[in-house]
Amino acid sequence: MTETVVLRFRDFEAETVEVHDALIGQTGATWWAWWKKDSEADQLDGLRALTGLVPVEVGLVNRERDTRYVATCGRIVFSPDGARLSSPEPSRTPEYYRGAQFPAWFLLSKIEQVGPAEWERRFGSVPTGEPTLFLIPEEAEDPARAELYRRYAAKPVRLKSSAILHLSDLHFGDDYAFPLLARDVPTLQQTLDEAIADGLEQMGVGQVGLVVISGDITTQGKGFQEAKAFVTALLDKLRLTPEQLVVVPGNHDIELDSTKATRNYAAEQPFRDFLQLIHNNADLELNRLAWFSAEDGRDIFVLALNSVRPRAKSTMEYGYVGRDLYGPLLERAKQLRDEVRKPGGPAPISLAVLHHHVLPTPLVEDPDELRPVSLTLDAGQLIEDLQRAGFDAILHGHQHVPFVGNTARSWRLKTGDWELGRPIHVVGGGSCGVKVGRLWNQMRDNSLGVYTPADGKLDLRMFRFAPGVQFEDLLRLSLPLAGSG
Repeated sequence: MTETVVLRFRDFEAETVEVHDALIGQTGATWWAWWKKDSEADQLDGLRALTGLVPVEVGLVNRERDTRYVATCGRIVFSPDGARLSSPEPSRTPEYYRGAQFPAWFLLSKIEQVGPAEWERRFGSVPTGEPTLFLIPEEAEDPARAELYRRYAAKPVRLKSSAILHLSDLHFGDDYAFPLLARDVPTLQQTLDEAIADGLEQMGVGQVGLVVISGDITTQGKGFQEAKAFVTALLDKLRLTPEQLVVVPGNHDIELDSTKATRNYAAEQPFRDFLQLIHNNADLELNRLAWFSAEDGRDIFVLALNSVRPRAKSTMEYGYVGRDLYGPLLERAKQLRDEVRKPGGPAPISLAVLHHHVLPTPLVEDPDELRPVSLTLDAGQLIEDLQRAGFDAILHGHQHVPFVGNTARSWRLKTGDWELGRPIHVVGGGSCGVKVGRLWNQMRDNSLGVYTPADGKLDLRMFRFAPGVQFEDLLRLSLPLAGSG
């Protein structure tokens, strides 16, 4: 039975609590809308149960700032079929969204900030995952922790080998360079899946166990059907299943137009539909932890991150992940890494994958007033947290230039001393399917990488190629793994 509800929010358009609290002071109450993502369930049964409990205390949490509130809710309004509704009382609704429609409205008469201990006493741990509304069941000892274990403590996906194929920036659509259909005439160019499968074989690459694609599968959101056909064909040629694939979105896959309202995260839906078609899983979140186990006994953890999140016009070219979303996943990755490590066996390898880069990729950036340098805005925090969790490498795409480097940040210990963390490797995958006109002068070919953990190192091998041009070696490196020392 549902006991109460927790609503998650972020201060995208206003100081959310401040403007609602001001209306409480003026009118005695305020309407708080459920800014539901299109990908979320309607939660109609839970909302019906809650209406029988009012007045009820509900939880409000700004996970980005880790501020928590308890609010008194005296009324809940929603449509029986889940349709969106206008505010029941516009005069009690903040001006910045009083003319919009939402699937549920909560009438709040009091909002009080509370500390972590008081919050957990009333609601349990702060819920994790991407939804914006969480139903808290009656007598739930810790519903958030139970959900975390349900999602991420499943058995690992088995891999035929620990070799990882890294692709990025396919750009199906207007910028795609390869033929879409296979042809029998040998003089014509191969499709991309044919070129990759044949190229890997020609270069002596053995069985690949896992495929990672670090974003920009499409160009401006056009080409998901063609991309799905490519992924299916490539997995078939490599003798892999969709379970042995990790894909994260790029800025072309989630088109964030700041001139349009994105309160329901509708921009994410085409990419979510693509994931569902590939994985046959409607509940797959854009930030998730994947666990794999190779036949050589090595466990591989891949933290998939959505860096396509800033929505204001001044910031939408940048990447941003958010500790509120990746933090719980990182904690679970640390726990699993400790649990599965076997004495005398190969050390687990931990990789984070996102689209935007966390370090400069070209040797020199070209300044452009209309297009800022697309750094991940929380790169410093992300790097430090990944270091402290023992991660080995960060994989990304975005700039169409292959890149390998490493970085380290310092942090303060509980003793007051400072420690410089072990460097974490950063690998940019370049682009894998782009027309030459979209490539940088310093790299006029497409590229991909195969990364194989062995003997305490991650052996990197990158190849360059183009339509009608066979694979050739681009670079070879061996990088020490964090767990090998």
